Amino acid sequence: MKLIIVDDEPLIQIGIKSSIGWQGSGVEIIGEAADGEEALKLIEEKNPDVVLLDIKMPKKDGLEVLSEMKAKGMKAKVIVLSSFDDFGYVKKAMKLGAVDYFHKPSMNIEEILDVLNSLKEDIATDNESRPQEPNAEQERDRLLHHLLTGKTDDARLTKLKEGNLHVVLFTVKHYHQVMRRYTKESPAFLPNMIQNLMNELLSKESEIECVRMDENLYAVMVSYSSSKSVKESFSRVNDLVYMIHSSLKRFINIDTIFGISEAFHSFGHFSQAFRQAKQALEMKFYHPNDPVFYYRARNEDEEQKHEQIHDYVVAMKNGLKEEKYDVFAINLEAWERYVEQYECLTERDVKKIYEGLHFMLQEGETYSGKNTEQQEIEDFVELSAYYHALFNEKLKAKLTDTNKEYNPLIRNIMQYIETNYQQSISLKMLGDIFKASPNYISRLFKQEVDRGLFDYLNEVRIRRAKELLKDSSHKIYEIAEMVGFNSQVHFAIVFHKYVGMSPKEYRREIG
Repeated sequence: MKLIIVDDEPLIQIGIKSSIGWQGSGVEIIGEAADGEEALKLIEEKNPDVVLLDIKMPKKDGLEVLSEMKAKGMKAKVIVLSSFDDFGYVKKAMKLGAVDYFHKPSMNIEEILDVLNSLKEDIATDNESRPQEPNAEQERDRLLHHLLTGKTDDARLTKLKEGNLHVVLFTVKHYHQVMRRYTKESPAFLPNMIQNLMNELLSKESEIECVRMDENLYAVMVSYSSSKSVKESFSRVNDLVYMIHSSLKRFINIDTIFGISEAFHSFGHFSQAFRQAKQALEMKFYHPNDPVFYYRARNEDEEQKHEQIHDYVVAMKNGLKEEKYDVFAINLEAWERYVEQYECLTERDVKKIYEGLHFMLQEGETYSGKNTEQQEIEDFVELSAYYHALFNEKLKAKLTDTNKEYNPLIRNIMQYIETNYQQSISLKMLGDIFKASPNYISRLFKQEVDRGLFDYLNEVRIRRAKELLKDSSHKIYEIAEMVGFNSQVHFAIVFHKYVGMSPKEYRREIG
């Protein structure tokens, strides 16, 4: 698989390239670009399989690049890189053909590899690459995958016929907990058991096919060509759903949740039916106790809702940046109330926004990557409670730090740093000034303040830098010197660590 990285931040490019031995994972990085114009030339010249594409770039932004790729018929799969609150841009990118997206502050290599691996089959199909002859089951699965993505050439090789076509998607409820029952078995044990049972259940059914789409997503495709009644076809689908639900409960002891599309009459509409069933299934996030969801069309004011969500996210982000935690809390509550009322965000989008906010609250800490606990939560109310507990813990620690009575030596050192942060400060220098051993100062500071002295120094410098970045008359390299960094590169690295973005991007966002 050939990969191109497009991002105007060298640190992001370097971080992605250095995070893993790409060749060992079957991925070859064949080029990098720092702006949209350079990216388009490189994509045309190198013909990559996948492009990691930043949304906000000079010359041409990511949306412009996507538009031109689409106009020129470029076939590369595009994965968008964005800041966590660029929600409107991400939605536009997905409409332009992006296959997935990552928020730069919280992305990790495991997620990137998961998405790349999931694209390998499509890329191989697009390249007409067939390393081995597929068996009958693999061929059937390939045909059904193609049908659900709009490729209908071989539709008549399936059991399906045109007329009253539905797509039913289902997932296993509390999937991660269920998987833990099978820890002594292989990871494929449960999926194979589900697939084998489904094959047995549907073997004698006419005009029904089933295929596994993802780790915890199965598609049942149904047609009812002998009837012209949509009501009758829905009745058949409902009976089928009940049979699958009760059989999986009886034989494997798992609960399932279903999303059901509208009825369509030609193979060409299967991809639309798949999208409808997926949208219906996403409602389980807001109604975790309901077992079945039917597609309903979204309201026309969807764009307006997304704009309102974007405003809430920006307000929460600014509240954290400016340490106005009451503003953050008010907008968090308003955002949650709005999202729950209108059910206008997917589970994945809600989780990414929460995780972005959590990342900002971990200022100065090492980001831990994929949040396993969060991934296992399947409903909005539980997810909200989980993150409120995390946020309260972080905010309590920050407020405690603000009001804490420190040892007189540590208090004097903190006051000295607040006044002299722009100077070069070392433990030896502080030892000479305050007549104490450097090792003692280091140990006592960590004990009292719960972080290293130089972490605290960097926090003070970055806090001041954020204030200075609001004044556009100061150049970034000047600000670096004003807050005590001896180079702009060092400043950029430290700023990105504590804020999650570059000084340039931060200035652009608050401007």
